[in-house]
Amino acid sequence: MIFSAALLTFKLSSYVQQSQHNDLIMADIENRIALDLPRLDLSNRFLKHSGNHDAIAGYLQRLNMQLIQQPIQVNTINDVSLALTNNGRESRIGYLETSDQKVAITFLIETRWWHISDIYIVMILLLLSFLFSKWAELINRTSLQYLALKEQTEQLPLVNVQVKLVIDLQDKVLAINDNAEIKAGLANKPLCFYLALIEFCVEHPDVTLNQNKDVPDELIELANKYFYRLTQLGHTIRKRPNFTNSLEKTLSEIRAALDEVLIEHSQLKEIYYPPKAHGEGSRSRLHSYGLSNIKADDIEVIGK
Repeated sequence: MIFSAALLTFKLSSYVQQSQHNDLIMADIENRIALDLPRLDLSNRFLKHSGNHDAIAGYLQRLNMQLIQQPIQVNTINDVSLALTNNGRESRIGYLETSDQKVAITFLIETRWWHISDIYIVMILLLLSFLFSKWAELINRTSLQYLALKEQTEQLPLVNVQVKLVIDLQDKVLAINDNAEIKAGLANKPLCFYLALIEFCVEHPDVTLNQNKDVPDELIELANKYFYRLTQLGHTIRKRPNFTNSLEKTLSEIRAALDEVLIEHSQLKEIYYPPKAHGEGSRSRLHSYGLSNIKADDIEVIGK
């Protein structure tokens, strides 16, 4: 289909170009004959002159010899004819006017629908048509694949990404994995203690950590481990903090940082927030700041 349309377009344009070329040749021939008319012994009815038919025929033969490479020949001038056979050629009549008569000229025009050079054009059109069809096929196949993939993607169930706390030891900040722009910094002591508290509570989910009792040795060891990790990461630290002192202040700093980070996820405080003591007396003594709901996959530590 593409090849046929391209070939038809080419032949139509070629035909128009050939017709224009033939018109130019005819105009040149008419100009040539017009210049030669004074020397041609044409018949003239007005003057009752029969003219020299043989001389005119010889002139036509010489003229056609000069036009042998052209698709046009002159068959007649007025009543003098070479009696050339048409052989499928188009016959067209032109006129020249003198002061005393109108001279008719008959042209035989050969319309060449095919030329030797057309073979190369046809081969090029075939190649271009083949390449275009392959390109269109590729575009169509790609579109179908895209639509199929889109439909398949739309049918897939939505996967909820778990929102979790991210602690970066390199920058000493807390953040949430779904919004890295919201961050809160922590000093060395609360940062190390909070990491130790998380790891300790993951290992001992049912433990009770009361502020009125000593901090477990295992928790202190974990805090010291993270402290030494900070020194390995190149942080300048004056001295190792005492994680058993000022526990309430340490927990308050942790809660303040979590308040900043969890501003859009207050429901996550049940997991990450060290509970505050409420009430007085026996109720306060039974309070635990342990993270009873936290699991290992609830936290991501960078630089651990």
